[in-house]
Amino acid sequence: MKHVVICAVPYSDNLGDAVIAETLGFLIHQALPDCRISYLDIAGRTQLGESSLKKGRLMRIFSRLPGWARVPALTLAIWMKYRRQWRGRWAQQLADADVVVIGGGQLLCDVDLNFPLKLYLLSRCIQKNSMVALVSVGVAGKWSRAGKYLISRFFERAAPQFISVRDESSRRNIVGVTGGACSDVSIIPDPAILSSALYPGKGPARRWDVGICVSDVESLHYNADIGTGSGTGSEPGRGLAMFVELATRLRQSGQRVVLFTNGAEEDNIAAVSVRDRLGVGTVDFILPKTPAELASIIADCHSMVGHRMHANIIAFSFGVPSVGIVWDNKVASFFKLSGRGDFAVRHTACVDDLIERLEYARFLGAAQFKRSAQLGHDITQGLSVLFSQKPAMPTPSTFKAAPSLQETR
Repeated sequence: MKHVVICAVPYSDNLGDAVIAETLGFLIHQALPDCRISYLDIAGRTQLGESSLKKGRLMRIFSRLPGWARVPALTLAIWMKYRRQWRGRWAQQLADADVVVIGGGQLLCDVDLNFPLKLYLLSRCIQKNSMVALVSVGVAGKWSRAGKYLISRFFERAAPQFISVRDESSRRNIVGVTGGACSDVSIIPDPAILSSALYPGKGPARRWDVGICVSDVESLHYNADIGTGSGTGSEPGRGLAMFVELATRLRQSGQRVVLFTNGAEEDNIAAVSVRDRLGVGTVDFILPKTPAELASIIADCHSMVGHRMHANIIAFSFGVPSVGIVWDNKVASFFKLSGRGDFAVRHTACVDDLIERLEYARFLGAAQFKRSAQLGHDITQGLSVLFSQKPAMPTPSTFKAAPSLQETR
């Protein structure tokens, strides 16, 4: 029985990452039924709900440092975590890995050297006899010289035999960041596009007219690879005031509204603030704790709006019309890939524009999901090439065969 280790950030409090990991595990199990799948979190977590360096006391101290001091301090902290905890655990888990899949999510990005350093350290633990594959990774466009160096060392040590990215923008970016070394790159769309095959929906009766996925906008902009201007609350459509106004307007028009998040700690804090401004009981309010719960909330909406890319991807999977607020190029790239570019709006969009797009998206209905089947085929076909198996589209009836994050700890 082959052992496949999926390396990403499956235990992040941003449950979108968990949805990617579980769906990717499910799809790999379809392509390679006789295999054992485990998950390795490159942020050092071992289960959902566990804090990482990002959420700890040290990170709050580092965040107050100027840029010239923050990067060396974070680099030292990550290196010490690796030496004291991660190295032994990772080496043990990877010791018998037949296939190491590094994939799902925006793993090739450079914010304070976070992922470049972690991927390089991961490569030091991968055994020489393991096949390494990059699957459906997102690749950012902005890189520091140090970040490029670390990623080049990662590719040198890991020596991936299969490389795929999730969209055309990522393909251009990976060629750029590797200096053309990764020219043979295929596109396998984000696995979460098939998340509805893993998480069963509740049927046609949906509880809410609009789901609002609340985010901490300032935190998003810190990680963005596009300019967002100065100030977070002065322009239309930005900050918590936008969520409050949007929910108020929708409720005034008689629509059933639910506020939810992707589970990230900073987003939950923002959502509580929005709810308190609206008044408790004004709208429904849910903070999901598991990837299945996040998928269930979105599947229960007639439409959805939010910044978080994977909330929009899950909505697409379940055929829920959504409007994406573009804070990063990856959001716009997904909407373009899925043929719904008209429903990706700038982060400065006003509430009137958001409501108008939501109404139009609901009016179009199923007509806007024409690319869904093709994208699903591209994902299963790409994985079948990786594992040299005959591709087969997954069905909800087989979702129990997929290993969950809890089952593989």
